[in-house]
This record gives sequence, C-alpha cells and structure tokens, in this order.
Amino acid sequence: MEFKVKKTSFILAFILALGGIMAQMQDKIKPVGAWASFLGCTQACSNYLGEGHSAHWLWGVSGYAFLINIHPELCPSGPTAFDNSFLKSNAAALGLQFESIVFNKYEDEFAPKQQEAHAKVKQALENDVPVFGWELGIPEYYLLAGTDDKGYLYFDFDSSVKHCPLDSIATSGIGMAEFNLLSPTGASVEPLDQIKSALKFLQDYHSHPEQFALPGYTMGNAAYGVWITALEEGKADPFGLAYNSNVWAEARSHALGFIREMKGKLSVSHDTSLLDNAISDFGIVSSDLNQLCQIYHFPPREGDQTPENAAVAIQLLMQARAAEESGIQALLRFASQL
Repeated sequence: MEFKVKKTSFILAFILALGGIMAQMQDKIKPVGAWASFLGCTQACSNYLGEGHSAHWLWGVSGYAFLINIHPELCPSGPTAFDNSFLKSNAAALGLQFESIVFNKYEDEFAPKQQEAHAKVKQALENDVPVFGWELGIPEYYLLAGTDDKGYLYFDFDSSVKHCPLDSIATSGIGMAEFNLLSPTGASVEPLDQIKSALKFLQDYHSHPEQFALPGYTMGNAAYGVWITALEEGKADPFGLAYNSNVWAEARSHALGFIREMKGKLSVSHDTSLLDNAISDFGIVSSDLNQLCQIYHFPPREGDQTPENAAVAIQLLMQARAAEESGIQALLRFASQL
C-alpha cells in the first residue's frame, strides 16, 4: 500500500513537472448542487472559506430566495438574465467579498483578455482563493477545480471534472465571460445585522423590481402574471417552464427556511408573530411551486404540456402569488420594528 501511494505521488509530480494538469482545488473544495448555479457555487466557496452559513441563510441574505425573473415565453435564461451585482454586494453581509473578471467577445483585444483572465484565475487558485465562472459548459455557473496550460478544469453538475479551453471563453452566442474570485471580508457581521441587510434589500426589490430586470424580462410579483399568461396562451417553452419551476421552487424553499432560521436567531425580546405569518405564507408558496415541479418534469416529458396541466399550474401560481405578497408584507412590517 505504501509503495502504491508513493508511486501515485511520483506520477502526479511528474505530470505537474511537465506542465500538465494543475488541479489546484480539485481535492480541496467540494461542489454544491443547486438549481441556481450562482448560489450553489457561492455556497461551495463560502463553505471552503469556513464562513459556516446554511444554504437557507445564504440564499436569504443574498436576496436570491425572494427573486423571480420571468421571460414572456419562459425562456430558461430567466434565472440568470439580470445584473447580479446586487447578489455580490449583499454577500458582504455574509462575510464574502467578490472580485469579478468580466468581459465580452465584442471588446477590443479579446484574445489577450482571455489569456489575462486565465492567468488571474490560475494565480487565485494557487493562492487558495476559490473561483467560479460562467458558461464553461452550458450557460450556467461552474465551480473551478483548477487550470492547465490550455484552459480550465471545472466541476460539472454530476461533480465530475471537465475541461474548458481558455480560448472558448465568451465565444458563444451570449458572448460573455465572468469569473468570480471569493475571499473573506474579515469583518464579523452579527445575525441581526444580516437580517436587517436582507430585509432592506427585500424592501428595495419589492418596491422597484424593474431596476434589476433586463429588457424583455419581468421581476417581482408581476412576474407571476407573465408566467400565468404564458400558460394561458400556450407559449411557454417546455424546457424553460420546467427549469424555471425548479429554480424558483428551490428559491422559495430557501426563503421559508431563511425565515425560520431568522426567527431562531432573534432574541426573545423581539415580537416574531409577523414572522409566523410569513412562515405560513411562504409555506404555501413553497408547496405550490414544488407541486408545479411535479407537473412539469425536468427534463420535460411527453404529455406534460396539456391544457389540464396548464389549468392546474395556473391555479397554483395564482395561489403562490397571493401568498407571497402577503408573506412579503409581513416581513416588511416586521422590518419596520427592528
């Protein structure tokens, strides 16, 4: 056994010496599966940095637990097609600091920027800084496992490690590159301050969701209406419908968990009756959206797209929309008491 370990170590060292695979993170960081890949990657990085937040807490404080972003045809881009800078800003309350490398294929000196990004990511990983990037595979976020001379090693959704050539970055139809390097802020944020931060964002988002939306997409409570109309008119993309259902069901499950954790972290001096109301309301939302996932399976199945299923789905979405509005109002009233 000792001989085999030494032999394996020698072979690995030999490969590294030849400039082959440099998997700086492959055996140290663990990917986190999530429908919302930005949040799954953020949680994996947070775990690696030892911040110790639950998924509910991370989704809630970042704000993603309360998001909804819908395209009129239920395009699968909805869960990612918005300016995510507010997620990065909100992460400061979680003790996380983002450094982002962003460019697109239409910029001048595109190839040098691909090379520069690769060099920065390689250096970050060697410095024990976790990184995740956009569209190393399909249009989603992927946790980096390492680099080699020709590109990136990333964890695919089955946790296997795949390779992405550096010169393929930002060359798709979307044409955007985004690498996020995460480090601890070094500041300790108390749970009460994290709660205040989350509820402040929720108030801003709920009051003016359009400020976060891209042209052609609808965010906030009105997005439910767009979703319902797509089903009524039979124009919902089957793949996007199933995907959106799972992403937003996951988000609302975390919203429910976040509110429960919020109640548990507050001292007995706080009146949490409004949180009980919000828990009840978001319990309905979570249940309704999870039922939607049972109607529209992922990947889509033949026979899912029927008028009967659409009618049930519309009823579930109407219930979820009303319960969510009630739950948010309870949270905002609670915020005014803090």
